[in-house]
Amino acid sequence: MKAIRFHEFGGPETLRVEEVEKPQPGAGEVLMRVAAAGVNYADTMLRNGTYFFRPPLPFTPGFEAAGTIEAVGAEVDGVRVGQRVMTALQSGGYAEYAVASAERIVPVPENLDFSQATALLVQGLTALGLLKGLRAGQTVLIHAAAGGVGSLLVQLAKHKGARVIGTASTKEKLKIVEGLGADARVNYTEANWTEQALAATGGKGVDLLIEMVGGDIGGRNVELLAAGGTMIVYGAASGKDFSVSALGLMSKNLTARGYTLYSESPEMLAEFTRELMSHVEGGRLQIMVQEFSLADAAEAHRAVEGRRTTGKVVLTV
Repeated sequence: MKAIRFHEFGGPETLRVEEVEKPQPGAGEVLMRVAAAGVNYADTMLRNGTYFFRPPLPFTPGFEAAGTIEAVGAEVDGVRVGQRVMTALQSGGYAEYAVASAERIVPVPENLDFSQATALLVQGLTALGLLKGLRAGQTVLIHAAAGGVGSLLVQLAKHKGARVIGTASTKEKLKIVEGLGADARVNYTEANWTEQALAATGGKGVDLLIEMVGGDIGGRNVELLAAGGTMIVYGAASGKDFSVSALGLMSKNLTARGYTLYSESPEMLAEFTRELMSHVEGGRLQIMVQEFSLADAAEAHRAVEGRRTTGKVVLTV
């Protein structure tokens, strides 16, 4: 079968299409014929060796995939060959076939195509995890609000009764953010972006700020928090870290913390999945997808790193 692998850490050019042996499902596993594999910013960090762990090489990226079940291993009940499913993976989604734990298989509704389904795995579940503490009536600022996670965050925050300020880097992306329902939009590449964001709150600041840009943008976020506010960091699309002043946090009883979906319990992930599916079945989520072919995985990574994408980035197989 064909799979994307890299043999050394580096730029997108390290991603290569290779012929590898087709995997076989073991006990408690299923073999999926992949139709769509999700691309996440974390994939680019894994590839260039800057993620919080380094995988063994050679490595096939891909934390999520959707497709049909090709074969079922021993000790597996409740799934069948030919079933439309999606699943989160430890790795291996960028391939024609992938092995997944049967416990992590989620049926794909008939009204949802495989590319859209990938947005509901890592990114959709991450969005719900980031919003766990949000209450109706609060104000939330969402950075990169036209992106895969950001576009879902805007909609889910609105469904939870929050007032939403969305940021993006271009006029075109801000138009998308407006269409998703954000109450205010800010271009974070403009010099006075923090003043614009504060003005949108009447000078009070935001109760929750969801950060994934990093660098200079990340370092200025504390200025935007209301008293008792929280900043949650789940990425750094600029590739640059930033620091937060402890004294600055103390001055207004602020909280700054990180988030990764992999810290959630299986029970919480199941709850998130049920909530997402209820929104999908109710037609309450606009799922934006930008597709690349499997052979164009390197170009997909270039687009993600160059911030040239909107919505969920997917490799079609």
